[in-house]
Amino acid sequence: MVPNRLHLLRSIPRLVILTAVAGSLALLCLAASVRAAEDVPKSNAESELKSTPSQGAEGPPAGDSSSAPPASDPQPAATLPEPAAEPASTASNPKVEADAVRTPAKLGEGAMVRVRLPLKGLADEDAKSAIQRVVERLLASPSSDGRRPTLVLELCPQSSEAEFGRGTDFTRALSLADFLTRPEMSAVKTVAHVPRTIKGHGVLIALACDQIAIHPDAELGEAGIDEDSRRAIDSKRRAAYVSVVKAKHSVPLAVALGMVDRQLEVLQVETDAGIEYALRDDLPELAKKHTIIAENTIVPAGSLGTFSGREGREFGLLQIRDTESLARSLGLPASVVSLDQSMQGNWRPVVLRIEGPITHRKARQFSTLLGVELSKRKTNWIAVTINSAGGSLGDCLDMAATLAQLDSDEVHTVAYVPVEAAGGAGIIALACDQVVLQPEAHLGGKVLGPEDPETLGTAKKQIQESLAKHLPHGWSLPMAMIDPSIELYAYQNVSTGEVRYLSAEEAGALEEAAKWRRGARFKPANESLILPSAQAREMGFAHQIVNSFDELRQLYVIRQEVREAKPNWALELIEALATPGLAILLLLIGFIGVYIELHSPGIGAGGFIAALAFLLFFWSKFLDGTAEWLEVLLFLTGVFFLLVELLLLPGFGIFGLGGGAMILASLVLASQTFVFPHTESQMVELRRSLMVVAAAGLGLMIAGFSLRRYLPQAPGFRRLLLQPMPEEDLADLDYREAIADYSNLVGEQGEAFTNLMPAGKAVFSGQLIDVIAEGLPIDRGRTVVVVKTRGNRVVVRALENPSG
Repeated sequence: MVPNRLHLLRSIPRLVILTAVAGSLALLCLAASVRAAEDVPKSNAESELKSTPSQGAEGPPAGDSSSAPPASDPQPAATLPEPAAEPASTASNPKVEADAVRTPAKLGEGAMVRVRLPLKGLADEDAKSAIQRVVERLLASPSSDGRRPTLVLELCPQSSEAEFGRGTDFTRALSLADFLTRPEMSAVKTVAHVPRTIKGHGVLIALACDQIAIHPDAELGEAGIDEDSRRAIDSKRRAAYVSVVKAKHSVPLAVALGMVDRQLEVLQVETDAGIEYALRDDLPELAKKHTIIAENTIVPAGSLGTFSGREGREFGLLQIRDTESLARSLGLPASVVSLDQSMQGNWRPVVLRIEGPITHRKARQFSTLLGVELSKRKTNWIAVTINSAGGSLGDCLDMAATLAQLDSDEVHTVAYVPVEAAGGAGIIALACDQVVLQPEAHLGGKVLGPEDPETLGTAKKQIQESLAKHLPHGWSLPMAMIDPSIELYAYQNVSTGEVRYLSAEEAGALEEAAKWRRGARFKPANESLILPSAQAREMGFAHQIVNSFDELRQLYVIRQEVREAKPNWALELIEALATPGLAILLLLIGFIGVYIELHSPGIGAGGFIAALAFLLFFWSKFLDGTAEWLEVLLFLTGVFFLLVELLLLPGFGIFGLGGGAMILASLVLASQTFVFPHTESQMVELRRSLMVVAAAGLGLMIAGFSLRRYLPQAPGFRRLLLQPMPEEDLADLDYREAIADYSNLVGEQGEAFTNLMPAGKAVFSGQLIDVIAEGLPIDRGRTVVVVKTRGNRVVVRALENPSG
């Protein structure tokens, strides 16, 4: 028995080793089978994107569960298949090729309400009313997948107020924060969107949300900056922050208190359980629970904590760069986070129409109407109804730039397309905040007339420099609206899943271009870009499809009738005065008035008519947008130089030539929007401006000849103008002047027969003699005295007190 027992005892180690080896092999096989089962349904692209939410530039990193916010709702996945050969049957069909790069994802329901800081007066009540309306609408149609709808609160510091939203009333902030932490608000997921730095008690509103999404460069903090720094924070205010943070856990409590109380020191503590955030006073209590490995002061005592979006990732802030990345992170349609629902019911709407070919006159009229609506009527919702195939490319781009540069926080623009918006009109539509189409409408199409390469190059530069930064689509898509040679591909960011439709040139110039992978061709070269309404909506270029304008009103909850902006009589008059025909007439009348004034005594009807005509000319050009103060100053300076030449420096020298050139230049520049032409369209405009001035000059020559010949004999004008002398009298006068010696006239008094400016004629003892005024011009009829003579040159001076 003993030997057998000894044999068994000696075998135990061997059995243990064999058992351990067998168990290890079994575990390895089980792990391999599980991994293989997980890898079966996933494509290569999905495997690359699998870790994006936790490793990309957006979203919080995995960290300590005690400081991380509650898990967010599921996010839709986006995939991009490997680029494949393009079959000939689908090469010209953007819809087929686009389907190859887009996998429809189930997006959640949501809405956005903008809260403007600082919060004062009854602003909290207005915000709560808007939130209540939006929440009721979201809960009226429950999601089929059981996800909570998302309510985004965009906290916007107003540039006209204190810096970074400072000055928010604590009572108002607490009222709104209490409203957000009510039990009934748990039916929706609240997200505070912080695109710009926020300071003051507006921070409390962000802390009252389930999650905080912040731009990497924006800062959140210094909540107590408006409190008296010499006194301790009021205990009630500190308790309010504690209550809100404990209800939502959007940031660690110690971090929140460090933002509002200067007396606290906030530490980042590394323990055996992970990273903790604690106050210096709470450190001994924390040491009883965990082993402290290291500590780092993140908010020193005596200061207020503030954290950028990059720093905030460490304790759970969601880092986003724009509204598109915010929508992707929350699993929402992009349109949800671009429309402020708080304005519903408070819109001041208007309609501006763009129909038919776009001309320079239509563009000017559109800009004038838009300026009036924004400055005088304080309009904040503009429906730009577009039914056009484009037109003057430069004017289209100017209109698009004007719309794109409007502050979306102040005014919301909607491009409403019942039929088509092609060419430059399509660019105008894309420049609006949102595009809404009717079912049979489309964006893009055949361009009205081919543009020359130089014009397209100028347009491309203008789109890249002044328009693309305001558009979510980049510059390739707008250029493809007007240049069929542009070839577009679908590009997807392998980190974020974002899809853009770009040219190879724009894709290569993107930041982190290596992360953008090219997919199928979206638009072939040398083909017009056409986006039907359904495709434009599916690809994110259109916000919604409606059957009528009434449905558009319902979409934006506009209950009142929408007024259409139309030109009034004053604008029509300006447009009429700016036409080439009337511009020529105004210039002709102005020059005729000058002619009459120079041939009549004093300042009379001619001067008044000339001033009125030139005033109307420059006023119409000024309001028409082609003239500025430079042209007016140039014209006045030219007139001054001509007067100097006529009155002070007799002859025709540098002042006369320069003044005439300045007047001509001012008239030409006042009729166009540029100085030197660079494109074919500008050359056409320059030729039109020169034609106007040349026609006015030709008319002046004809009118001057007619006036000199016939006006002196006309009734009523004989006393105003100098009548020409008979031929024989002129010949006799020339002979007598050639041999005359007028030295005997020195000291003799006479009467000015014409205006002496400075040259003219005067009568001495019944004899008509050519004279020159000394000093200032002398009006006709004044008594003059001869002061000196030299040959037949007689210099006279006005006599104030003539003798008998």
